[in-house]
Amino acid sequence: MSAVACIREGHAGSDDQIREYRSGNVCRYGAYPHIVAAVRDAASRLKNEAAL
Repeated sequence: MSAVACIREGHAGSDDQIREYRSGNVCRYGAYPHIVAAVRDAASRLKNEAAL
C-alpha cells in the first residue's frame, strides 16, 4: 500500500525518491531493488495510461 501512496503523492520521480519514501519500511528478504523497480514501473504505466 505504501507503494501506491508513494506514486499518488508524487514521490516516484526517481529511484532516490522512492528509496527515501520507503525508508521506514523494512523488508527482511532483501527485495529492495525489486521493490524500487516495481514502483518505478507502476508509476510509468500509470503516467502512460493517464496520457491516453
